[in-house]
Amino acid sequence: MSDPTPEADVDDGRYLDREAARRLIAGTVSFNPVVRELMGRITEDNGGLARLLGLVLADPDRLTALDNAGLLDGAPRVALDQFAELTAEALGVPYAAVSILAEDRQIRLGCNDPTVGDDRSIPLEESICKYAVASGQPLIVDDITQHPLLADHPMALSGAIRAYAAFPLHDDGGNAAGTLCAWDDHPRRWTGGQIQILEDLTAAARAKVFGA
Repeated sequence: MSDPTPEADVDDGRYLDREAARRLIAGTVSFNPVVRELMGRITEDNGGLARLLGLVLADPDRLTALDNAGLLDGAPRVALDQFAELTAEALGVPYAAVSILAEDRQIRLGCNDPTVGDDRSIPLEESICKYAVASGQPLIVDDITQHPLLADHPMALSGAIRAYAAFPLHDDGGNAAGTLCAWDDHPRRWTGGQIQILEDLTAAARAKVFGA
């Protein structure tokens, strides 16, 4: 389904399209202090980061593709649980997950975290993957407690996640639908080799999720 009005009216009366919102989100999570400060100011001028996230995640084309693929039911998928386990082993980290982002929640289709039960959904407020999905760019962070945007995130405050790495999963239409992510509850320096492995595995994860 095409979106006839892929723009959102912002508080000052101007319009912001989804691609501009993606670029702003990517800049806001950047570690480059100059880029971050500039994008942060522009983001606030355009209604704040939460509003930009909502604009991108609510894209009708993206949500329709997820629905058509049957990915919004929240049911565990054994094959993707096994893929998450493989990803964690390949990277030498405790945890990994294959997730999709709905408009209001993150759904972990596959996960090797033993604390995750049959309910695979978490509120959007608890998601870090939303930034990778909304920006359409990888998000690699050695310690989220030192990250200017993520330091106050619920996962940072609880200590559940310290190091985090994700690549977005794109559907056949090019929409960022979810992520393949890995994390640790301790800080770690992600190596170039680990990042390459995660990128390569993301292509395999996409094929498993979308059958492409």
